[in-house]
Amino acid sequence: MTSRLAVLFPGQGAYLPGVLADRAQHFPKAVELLETIDTVAAEHGVEPVAPLVLERDAPSLDDLLGNSSDQLDLAIYAVNAAGFEILTGLGLRADVLVGHSFGEFAALSAAGAVSVADVARMACTRTKAFRQADPIEGGLVALDVPAWRTEHLIGLLDDPGLRLAIDNGPGQTVVSGPLNSLRAVEEVAAGLGFRSTRLRARYAFHNPGLHLAADLFRNSTAGVPLSEPRVPVYSPILGRHVRTAADAREVIDRNMVAPVRFYDALLSLFRAGTTAFIEAGARQALTGIVRSSLPPSARPLPLLPSRGDVAGLVASLDEAGFPVSWSPPLPEPELERTGGVADEPRGPRERVPDLPEQDSLPTRDDVLAELATMYAEDLGFPVEMMSSEIDLEADLGVDSVKQLALFQRVRKHYGLDEPPAERRVRATTLAKIAELVEERGR
Repeated sequence: MTSRLAVLFPGQGAYLPGVLADRAQHFPKAVELLETIDTVAAEHGVEPVAPLVLERDAPSLDDLLGNSSDQLDLAIYAVNAAGFEILTGLGLRADVLVGHSFGEFAALSAAGAVSVADVARMACTRTKAFRQADPIEGGLVALDVPAWRTEHLIGLLDDPGLRLAIDNGPGQTVVSGPLNSLRAVEEVAAGLGFRSTRLRARYAFHNPGLHLAADLFRNSTAGVPLSEPRVPVYSPILGRHVRTAADAREVIDRNMVAPVRFYDALLSLFRAGTTAFIEAGARQALTGIVRSSLPPSARPLPLLPSRGDVAGLVASLDEAGFPVSWSPPLPEPELERTGGVADEPRGPRERVPDLPEQDSLPTRDDVLAELATMYAEDLGFPVEMMSSEIDLEADLGVDSVKQLALFQRVRKHYGLDEPPAERRVRATTLAKIAELVEERGR
């Protein structure tokens, strides 16, 4: 059976400041999409979201949760939708689209069931519905146990406000409910030896406690035009494919209160021959779930796990077995020099300084400082965190594909030849990478 590709769209928390910087401008449809979303935002009195995803010094997730929640859903949708346009611009074609929680709206728009502008309007309407309903303060707690154990825990507490909100697989489920109830969940989980993690969310999503907000949202969006998806969509909320406009309406109407059966969705798709999974949004929450929940033959890849450029993105896709086709436009001076003819493919303009000559290689301290800045920018971490001995994989969770893409930037920056593969693989700290820079630059 031929391997099929699923594109995944994450929901709450899938935001990284400036994640589309140095990327979106190479894909005109992604730029148009951001402009459309900002036009709708202005209609609803919301600040533009393009700066959030295009500027590296944009506010953090915590800042938006605390001060600008109106922008957060729009920003998450913007990254999901732009990520899909980038994938399409690179020549990849999805066999099925899957959204997680609020990410289902992005899956529907990517499939052509609803327009970008209408999803942006629904995101604004959704925020207003929460504000008008003013539900009891609640949130989400993740537990590292399967759904059946979480159901037992909820039953033990006998609290009508608690629900199994999300089933991500054998190693993670999510409980939603009022804050006081969630504290009881955490206490019981600790007593039973379960690990619990409070998620960054303002409401008890996927819980009947949001019924008033859901009713307001449903009434406000009843007139949004919907159509049959042009690309197959599998809904974890419906537990089946979205085949008609009526199915799309059901996904939208039930999104706030229905549980997310993401694990069941992954299993259904995997059994049907889907073994390649690319996460279109920011960070890598969903690909981590694929990796921990499906057999090793499943190939997950986050498209935008951190900030970076298109060359690194293309290298990551190619290394993971997703060959792409991309020919960036030549800058204007180059077009004039070549008479308007592109004589060979070129990558995007690098953000790093011009390559130094090998006989003027910086000192070790300078190299470490430059590496810390380069890696911090691309990974989205504070530069202070990038100590010389911190391990990129063990301490920061940077996978081997991303490390390879980053090292290729280092090579280009310093004009180095390719080191032996075993030496590069062992270079997982900035100190070891600096050693390779000195060694290959002699």
